[in-house]
Amino acid sequence: MDQCSLQALPLPANEHVDFVAIDFETASGNPNSACSVGLAFVVGLEVVATTHRLIKPPGNKYEWGNVRVHGIRPRDTVNAPDFLTVWQELHPMLVGKALIAHNARFDMSVIKASLAAYGDSYVQQYADFKYVDSIAMARDLVPGRKNLAACSECLGIDLEHHHNAECDAVACAEIAIACIKANHCLNLGEFCFSQPHVRIQEVADLALPTPRPKVPKTTQPRRTHAVGPGPALAQNRHIKPRDIQPQVSTFDTSHPLYQKSLVFTGELSIDRKEAMQRAVNVGAVLRSSVSRRTDFLVVGHQYDGPDGQATISNKEEKARAILAEGKSKLRLLDETEFFHLLQSAAPSRAARPMAMAKVSGK
Repeated sequence: MDQCSLQALPLPANEHVDFVAIDFETASGNPNSACSVGLAFVVGLEVVATTHRLIKPPGNKYEWGNVRVHGIRPRDTVNAPDFLTVWQELHPMLVGKALIAHNARFDMSVIKASLAAYGDSYVQQYADFKYVDSIAMARDLVPGRKNLAACSECLGIDLEHHHNAECDAVACAEIAIACIKANHCLNLGEFCFSQPHVRIQEVADLALPTPRPKVPKTTQPRRTHAVGPGPALAQNRHIKPRDIQPQVSTFDTSHPLYQKSLVFTGELSIDRKEAMQRAVNVGAVLRSSVSRRTDFLVVGHQYDGPDGQATISNKEEKARAILAEGKSKLRLLDETEFFHLLQSAAPSRAARPMAMAKVSGK
C-alpha cells in the first residue's frame, strides 16, 4: 500500500501542533467499520509528520463497494488490531489538538460510533476533540465541486494516491493550510473566527443513532379485510410532504430555512409530522428524496440493521455521496442543529405572504 509518511511519530514533546488532519476508510456503510486511518500533523502551517494504521473492522467483514474504492481487503486486516487498540495508541498524540477532516461529519461519526461500540465510557474518555470541516473552509476559495480531489486539483495539491487514508489526510491538511494562508490568517483559530460559516464543533456532541429492540415480524398483526385504516395504522402511515401545509399567513424571508429544500430521514425526538410542520411554517420546501438540489437533510436516529443495530439510511448515503462530489451546498443537520435553525428567525425583518412560498413534495 502506498505511503505518504514524512516523519516518524511521535513528535518531540515540546512541539506545538497547529492541528491534525484525519481520514478514515471504512469496510462498509456502517460508521463503526473503520479499516484504516491516516493522520497528518501540521506545525507552523506546514505538514511535518504523518502516520497510517490498518484497522480490523468488526468481524473483518467488507462490502465490495467499499473495497472497490480504497482497495483494502479482508486479507489486509485479518491480523490488524481493532479500533480501540489503534485509537488508544493514537489518542495521546491527539489530546488537546483540533482535528480537521474533509466532509468531517463522516470521519467524526467513525470515531464516535466505533468507540460507542465498546461502551459510553469509551466515548467520554477518547472522543474529547474539537473538529473543523475543510469543505466549509474551502467554500470561498474553491469554486464549483468541493470534494477532496476537486479541491486538491484547484489548489495545486498532490493527490496521487486518493483513498489511501494517509495521503487523503495530507491533502486535507494542505487544503486547510491553503485556506488559512489565502485569508492572511496566522493559524486555524484566527481563520475560524474570521469566517462565520466555519464552525468549530465537538466530536462528543455529534448525534448518532442508538439501537432499539427489534420487534419480530411474527408479532406484527396481519392487516387484512380492512375497510379503512384504524387509529394506529393511520398514525403510522407514510407522511407525504405535500400533505403538510403552512399554518401561518406570512413568512420571514430572512429565515435560514425559507425556500430551502428540506428532507428528513430517521426518527426525531418529536413526531416527524410535527417537525415537518414546523419547517413548513417558516417557509421550507419539503422533499421526499435527496438530490443535488437539496439544501438540508435532517438526520434522526436510524435502526434498520440486524437486531436493532444503528445504520445509515439510503438518504444519508446518497447525501454523503453528493457531498463527496462537491456538486451542491447540501448540508446534513442533526436534530439539535435543525431546531437551532428553526429558532433563527429574525422577526424585525420583512415578511412575505404565504402565497408567495412553495410547499411541495415533488
